Amino acid sequence: MSEVYIARCRTYEYQQVLKAVREAVDGLGGICRFIQEGQRVLLKPNLLRVSVPSEAIITHPTVVRAMVELVQEAGARAVIADSPGPPYSEARMRSFYVKAGLAAVAEETGAELVCSWQPVQLPNPSGKLIKMIDAMDLVTQVDAIINLPKLKTHGLTRFTGATKNLFGLVPGLVKMGYHAKLQTAELFSEMLIDLLQFHSPVLTVMDAVVGMEGDGPSAGDPREIGCILAGADGIALDVVATSMVGIEPASVPPLQVAIGRGLTTGEIDDIEVLGVPFEEAQVPDFQPHGAVTSDYRMVPAFLRDLGARQLVATPRVGSDCAGCGTCVKTCPVGAITMRGQRAKIDLRKCIRCYCCHEMCPHRAIILKRPFLGSLISRF
Repeated sequence: MSEVYIARCRTYEYQQVLKAVREAVDGLGGICRFIQEGQRVLLKPNLLRVSVPSEAIITHPTVVRAMVELVQEAGARAVIADSPGPPYSEARMRSFYVKAGLAAVAEETGAELVCSWQPVQLPNPSGKLIKMIDAMDLVTQVDAIINLPKLKTHGLTRFTGATKNLFGLVPGLVKMGYHAKLQTAELFSEMLIDLLQFHSPVLTVMDAVVGMEGDGPSAGDPREIGCILAGADGIALDVVATSMVGIEPASVPPLQVAIGRGLTTGEIDDIEVLGVPFEEAQVPDFQPHGAVTSDYRMVPAFLRDLGARQLVATPRVGSDCAGCGTCVKTCPVGAITMRGQRAKIDLRKCIRCYCCHEMCPHRAIILKRPFLGSLISRF
């Protein structure tokens, strides 16, 4: 039975975070259960796009710093890296780290901060969907990966946590190709589980001190949850995290895939929850993403295919558009152009991946739910 530890943490004051992270990892057997002296260990936070910690979009730097400290105590070398949304440049990557507070973490702790990499393709013969994994070459140069996701809602996958965070190891513009080829939540989620199994993090520690509800992963509202979660099994951790905030695990596409592959039952009773009792950790009235319905599996396949555009939300350009062009650069199918100082979306080309919504720094992309999708969500 998989174990997930919940530690109470209601503030990002560093000593409190360190105490909670240490409690959670020690409750699972201690850091030396997962890594060994002399190893080079990749710490993979969720950065997504340029933002500051108070926006609740990224893994908070105090959580990353606490993990650096534990890794160093074990005699291992900590490496911090992520590949946020495109376009990529070394200078832009440095700006990500500075804004996110991770440049300061590296400077103060001596952790290695990776700003440049090369894309590589790695064979994945056991993958169900993806037989060749696109990755940063860094993954071939480390001995272990520790996954550091943030608890947030998500338009395409309903929830983003451990099973979504490793998509950040797919380098730069290659992410756009994955979105372009895998245009449904089901296919995209098959890929995510292939990635999770391939990279096989030795430990996942989730920042759920302040998560994001509503229209995450970047345009939602911060929501205090007050916990640090840890587990060796990232899928089990996501089952616990989704259940905590009132999202049915089986309604989350990546967890649906995991259930189908026999990697989890999706039931909280089949996971050993340690630390804070699950009932005490639950968050009332957590707001799910407005772009998804409660469960599309109730819709017959033929109707789902015929009415797909009436089931999923459509991105629209709101009045806050500043004409920065970020959405144009990040659209994987070239469905967005600039008309003067305003973005315009060609809905005939749009694949509803919501990359524009995720990456817009001005929260100007609005996801409009169609009538049929709104109707189904009531049941």
